Amino acid sequence: MGKCGTFYGIGVGPGDPELITVKAQKVLEKIHYLFAPVAKQGGQSIAYTIAQQYIAPDARIEMLHFPMTTDLNVCEKAWEEHVMKIFAVVNKGDDAAFITMGDPMTFSTYGYLLRKMQVMYPQVPAVTIPGIPSYAAVAASAHLPLVQGNETLTLIPGTASRERIRKLLSLSDTVIFLKHHKTIRDCVEIVHEMGLHDKLLYVNHCGFEDQAITSNPTPELLEKNEYLSLLIVKTSSK
Repeated sequence: MGKCGTFYGIGVGPGDPELITVKAQKVLEKIHYLFAPVAKQGGQSIAYTIAQQYIAPDARIEMLHFPMTTDLNVCEKAWEEHVMKIFAVVNKGDDAAFITMGDPMTFSTYGYLLRKMQVMYPQVPAVTIPGIPSYAAVAASAHLPLVQGNETLTLIPGTASRERIRKLLSLSDTVIFLKHHKTIRDCVEIVHEMGLHDKLLYVNHCGFEDQAITSNPTPELLEKNEYLSLLIVKTSSK
């Protein structure tokens, strides 16, 4: 059996194609087998849209469906099926890449695939290329230092319990809510209950040309449940 190809995990950044790293661009330009995530069958891959201009014209593209469910059995089955598809490529000696928005090691589907690959096919070499996370891009565009000196930064998934959210808000200087598009109203409600509403920034369409930042999100805006959004609470802001 010949040597396996390399499995690349590539973060393509928050939305702006110019924020893709040089290293990621070089791999995308030479790779011939590329996998991209979609939230529903036949859906569009945002990661692919971001990276499209850098992908080799002759590259074979395959969309991988990741079920949006908390049923671990369903998720595990999908991860294993996807890893087997990727292994079918690298086992022939070809390199394959999986692209993901933001950073591949921060709340990313790639992390699950990498773990499965390491367990199921430990002989496959893997290379992970970091990407700029959405909150870093937002902070830059808003000229908002996230942490300075001895301040602390906390990332909270919107699926966290209300008790845990309250505790982390009370302990942190800056809190960023991610993965909250289905629970955003609850998150904002907790922020208001803790008297931190004047410390809140809501960012819509992070990293894209139509990105919008508001310090006082209306209920109508929150009702949209935008997937590409985040909340920043700068509890220590002066």
